[in-house]
Amino acid sequence: MFKAGCAEKVLKVPLFIELHGYGFFAGRRNLGTCGDLYCRAFSFYDGDRRAMIIYTDSLMVNDAYARELRMKIAAKYSINPDYITFVATHSHSTPPLFRKGFCGFGIPDPDYQDYWKRTVMEVADAAFYDEEKIEYAEAGKAPLAQKLGVNRVEVEKNITDATIRWVKFIRPDGSCKILLHSHGIHGIATNGPMYKIASSDWAGAANRMIQEQKLAEMPLFMLGPCGDINAAFSTRANPELKNAADYIGECYVADLKKSIEQGGKKITDLSIRSTMESVRMPVIKQSIEELEADAEIFRSINEYEAERANRIGEMIQRIKMGDDLTKEHDFQVLRIGELSFLFIPGEYFIEDGNYIMEHSEAEFAFAVTVANGNGGYYPSEKCMKRFPKPGGGVYGFGYYEIYGYPQSHSYKYPDNIASFVANTLLDLEKKLK
Repeated sequence: MFKAGCAEKVLKVPLFIELHGYGFFAGRRNLGTCGDLYCRAFSFYDGDRRAMIIYTDSLMVNDAYARELRMKIAAKYSINPDYITFVATHSHSTPPLFRKGFCGFGIPDPDYQDYWKRTVMEVADAAFYDEEKIEYAEAGKAPLAQKLGVNRVEVEKNITDATIRWVKFIRPDGSCKILLHSHGIHGIATNGPMYKIASSDWAGAANRMIQEQKLAEMPLFMLGPCGDINAAFSTRANPELKNAADYIGECYVADLKKSIEQGGKKITDLSIRSTMESVRMPVIKQSIEELEADAEIFRSINEYEAERANRIGEMIQRIKMGDDLTKEHDFQVLRIGELSFLFIPGEYFIEDGNYIMEHSEAEFAFAVTVANGNGGYYPSEKCMKRFPKPGGGVYGFGYYEIYGYPQSHSYKYPDNIASFVANTLLDLEKKLK
């Protein structure tokens, strides 16, 4: 017998706490909230194995925090740690959830960090005790009637996420317990005049509308690949819209609802399998002299890019102290019958994400980003080769995704990093046969 449980709690964002995103030292101290931020938990049990997914309206979740709370949840409910997942919506108008690094992108508030951790444990407990029988699942894809994103890296091709991938978990009475939905657009619709307002952005708006329209008791959003996809509508770019996040949400939910009404494929085999592996990421280890040369290039560009040079200076100091600046990130694949969730600990481009989903062994595959931690951007190989070194007169998107690495005290990734991520996940998936 398959069971599922869910629980949620509003995250109250204090006034004047810093918000995470939009670059160095933006001074974004919260002036209020538009659209509640949530922490949600989802528990799935197939009679033998249990999986749990923790959802948070945040830009990302720190690796160390995910590992710490995963072990606490695993111990309390006797769950295999490899079956516990943390996902984030990637809203750029939320308090930071990280321990260190990313200097200047929003100063973490220790009280909020502790409050979030307590909330995670509360919703996990509530979801565990909320489990009830699920008769079957239903999965499908909803085509978008209009583009809701824009490709900021390859503007001419403008390839964006064309579908909403969805799964309904249905009770014996035919009602929907959980509606899982996945799509890839950066959570930056609430910018401009809403720059200093805490918000769950367009994904939060879509979740709210799903509940208001009673499409499910609770929505579970998983962010698809969108490292190169901006929102096509935003408060800054579209001042005629009262709320750009709501506009995207309305269009999105209308297409999702239409697809659900047309029906998807019924799935009765809901056996759970999961695997997780901590992976040492490949990097280009530069010498101190090479890093110093890059720092000088960043300083020569402009005052903003000079902040990357400051981070390189800090990296050099850590290297001299003997610190290992390579990173391990947690890669995970969760299978529920013919559903496969391939969790990426960072930001991934749309075409590479499509490759993973197309080459998955499951009938319904979901490439899910900013999950279980943050390894930064994993740009496409063609993007990496387009900008082989810092500088060159181009400093916008495409370049930015490659050369943001110093802000987390990390080395640059090699050109084939996207393939490395794809192969790691697809190989993990094979282990679940």
